[in-house]
Amino acid sequence: MTTRSISALALLFVIGMSSIAAAQRPRREVQWVNPDIPKMPGLTHKVLESKALGHQVGYVVWTPPEMDTSGETRSPVIYFLHGAGGSEKSDAAGFASQVAGAIRGGKLPAAICVFPNGGMSGYRDDAETMIVDELIPLIDKDYPTQAKPSGRVICGFSMGGAGSVHLSLNHPDLFCGAGSWGGALSFRGSGEDSPLLAVAKQNADKLKANKYSLLTINGDQDRPDAFQPLKAIFDELGIEHRTIVLEDTNHNLGKYHEKTSGVMLTFLKNQLSMAGP
Repeated sequence: MTTRSISALALLFVIGMSSIAAAQRPRREVQWVNPDIPKMPGLTHKVLESKALGHQVGYVVWTPPEMDTSGETRSPVIYFLHGAGGSEKSDAAGFASQVAGAIRGGKLPAAICVFPNGGMSGYRDDAETMIVDELIPLIDKDYPTQAKPSGRVICGFSMGGAGSVHLSLNHPDLFCGAGSWGGALSFRGSGEDSPLLAVAKQNADKLKANKYSLLTINGDQDRPDAFQPLKAIFDELGIEHRTIVLEDTNHNLGKYHEKTSGVMLTFLKNQLSMAGP
């Protein structure tokens, strides 16, 4: 056997062992309850006994000081979904701080913010059931919310951005709008085979009845065409879908916040402005 053949065999051995190691590498363990949240006025960590998941799951709620605790005036709710590898505490203080600033500046109604823990689920299957059938009804029970589609919006980053689109299209009776930072219909490929395209057509009448609108923001280095197949469907159906592509932007939530926090919050305000007291 030649030296070249031995080197080739050695390379194949290394590649093979690397593949085996990757296959045997344990998946990232999900921590479903994370109570060590940052200290911030109005920010509270809570635990839900989830039948859907079969275990406890944490969530964070931020309430604005302007909230009417008497219940005479009902508050809209913003649900924010974290990205892969995050948890209920990941973006709670950062996003709630932006919402608080917008409320103080008169640029947003006194909205409650809710931060679920979706693990690594993509906000599908049992995690979807937990949010839709358990968490949202619990929030409406425990807080003076506007418990109707025009009083709820949902947004998020990465997996959470994709999850916001998924949940809002599949449950048009729950939300009047969704916003996505750095999300995608499919993280592999163009998304032209996404089941959400058929879902959008199926639920078009309900979406339009609730004056639903979608805002998707992607960087030019972060799947800039991620939602184009859905936008084409929305254009055909007459449903509003604004897409924004940011220059010199990769998959970084800080950059999205820095460049378009105001845009996202204005979008949410416009959707919630249709909600009555």
